[in-house]
Amino acid sequence: MRMVSSRRSGLLDLAEMRLPLIALIDVILFLLMYFLLAGSLESEERELASALGSGTSVSGDSGGFTPQAIEVTVQGGTTVFRMGTRPPMGRAAMAELIAGLPKEPGVVVRVADDVPVNDAAAALQMCRDAGFGKIAYQPMARATQ
Repeated sequence: MRMVSSRRSGLLDLAEMRLPLIALIDVILFLLMYFLLAGSLESEERELASALGSGTSVSGDSGGFTPQAIEVTVQGGTTVFRMGTRPPMGRAAMAELIAGLPKEPGVVVRVADDVPVNDAAAALQMCRDAGFGKIAYQPMARATQ
């Protein structure tokens, strides 16, 4: 008894090899539309706002790029705040100091690795309460001694 195979031996049927071209075209058009829309939604780099100063000189300013930085570190088991060459101070004294700073240039809060999270958050909140609109957070590595 001879078994009949559904396929012809050795010959390939063209109908079985035909790719579903309509589905392939749909996928290609979908990808094309996705890339067109995703590319057009991004802002041009020249249109992005810059956090840098304008570069124009103001009285008492040396070029418009004066950084105002607050350093938060731990000394002797307590968190201290320092600005520039001023001696380390507590939260209340730092809040009073930053209230008198110019708000337009913004402020950078540099926090050491060993500072507790609530003290780092307190420094950021002090800047927000003082009226700063531009506040940058920058972690700093603990100095090796």
